[in-house]
Amino acid sequence: MKEVFFQNILIADISKKVAKWQQFSKGLNVVTGIDNHVGKSSLLKSLFYALGADVAFDSAWDQNSKLYVATINVDGNTYRIARFSGRFAVFHDEELLIITDRISSELAPLLERIFEFAVYLPNKDTKKVELAPPTFTFMPYYIDQDKGWSGLYNSFKSVARYKSDDRIKSLYYHLSIYTKTTVELMARKDNLTEQIQSLDKSRERLLTILSALQEETKSLLPAEDAQELEVQLTIPKKRIEDLVSRLGQARNEIQEYEAELIQHQHRLEVVSEYRAIKKKDAPKQTVQTETLFSCPHCGYIFDEELFDMVRANYSAVNEEYLCQQIQFIISSTQKKLESVKANYVELMSELKKEETAYQDSKDRFDVYIRQRGLRDSIRRFTNELGAVSADKAVIETEIKKIKRELRKMPSRKDTENKYIELVRSNIISLGAWDPAYDGKIKLLRPISAQGTLENKIILSQVVALFQTMDYYKSSATRFPFVVDSPRGKEASFTSSKEILRMIVQLNMLPQIILATIDYSNFQTGIDVPTNIITLTERKKLLLEQDYIEHEKEISTWFELLKK
Repeated sequence: MKEVFFQNILIADISKKVAKWQQFSKGLNVVTGIDNHVGKSSLLKSLFYALGADVAFDSAWDQNSKLYVATINVDGNTYRIARFSGRFAVFHDEELLIITDRISSELAPLLERIFEFAVYLPNKDTKKVELAPPTFTFMPYYIDQDKGWSGLYNSFKSVARYKSDDRIKSLYYHLSIYTKTTVELMARKDNLTEQIQSLDKSRERLLTILSALQEETKSLLPAEDAQELEVQLTIPKKRIEDLVSRLGQARNEIQEYEAELIQHQHRLEVVSEYRAIKKKDAPKQTVQTETLFSCPHCGYIFDEELFDMVRANYSAVNEEYLCQQIQFIISSTQKKLESVKANYVELMSELKKEETAYQDSKDRFDVYIRQRGLRDSIRRFTNELGAVSADKAVIETEIKKIKRELRKMPSRKDTENKYIELVRSNIISLGAWDPAYDGKIKLLRPISAQGTLENKIILSQVVALFQTMDYYKSSATRFPFVVDSPRGKEASFTSSKEILRMIVQLNMLPQIILATIDYSNFQTGIDVPTNIITLTERKKLLLEQDYIEHEKEISTWFELLKK
């Protein structure tokens, strides 16, 4: 389990030449002031915004005109993440890791490697499981002044690319119920279930066809009549059977060559794609045991293991010769295929000549052929039915295997029961319990309240999530808990103190950054080491003095990030 906390943040308005540099400590940080208009909210919003999350700034705050540089500590490693006008730069100590304007495809994968944590969700449109943007990594860890206290986990913007049910399921990642592997297994199970449904439809279709064919055979010659016909037509029968057999062989050869051709063409595409990506100086990425190449232009991820599997089928020393070798095989296979097709055409022509030569016996012969064709069709469809049943059995076995793997994951039921217990306890401790809440507390179905109780209900649920993570020793990375103005909605002095005490006692988190007015009135009885940050300038978070002190650093970041 990794721990992440903010060391400091630099916010600078380049055009106005004003800035704010603020240091934070591990543990409890309280941002306070004498009233509500000293920039507390803007300072807190800037923290996760610098890390790629989308927050709702006040309309007077032009977020795109400002430079944000957050310094974070990740298990003793220092990272600096800068953001300006949609572009990001990430440093590990003095090493530049990335400069990008692509949050989902480039910044998010880097943060996943740094944090060893990320959320994967199925895209609402494509249905494919994908790496979610940083917003979902930090979702439980930020409570906005306005939206955060009017709806649970409602503090960030731009989450509509995922269904609401899937968005809230991101909490499972923080509880270690879900991992990337878990979600992929569930998606695989859903896909296999759809295949089962398709096979069932095919089975019903085949049964209908077989029933019709078997019914049709009843109107044909009895078996003894067919045998008599065969005796009478010994010579044409042997000739036609020979032609039919040779046609079958030719047809099989055509299918084999076509399959072989498709296989080699696919392998050629794999090798060609691999060469193209390597020529573009694509960076290598290592995910677990696989080596991947990432196209710097389109972001396409290419699996080198797939290329190695292709290369193992040929005796080539390099990619260029491998392409030539495969192309030669393709050309040779195409020639063989053309030859077999020509032979097939000749055989068909010969068959027609034989049928024409015995026109006088055609009526009876057609009956015989039809009978044989029906029997062949019955045999073929019966074989297809058997194949469908076999495929279904294989898929059902795989589904059972996936279910066994999913059962190894932490129990959602046990985890949720503990969460419900902790939410109930928290609400009671805040003096906000109502018997109507019984049976309505669900991890994925937040309960709501009105007026002064709403803050307590929302806080009780968020805190319970952290407590559940701690109880089950979740391996998920812990992030700073950033809370803005938890004492709103005319809360009494006693209620405010209860709310603050619950927040500051979350010692399972690496850092708490709390913004509230007149904190000095509530300090008594809160015996937690606290870094108190007092803002005094009304409606003026950014100052000229801070810009002067950090002008060189600001200029360096600006030159690096400007387009």
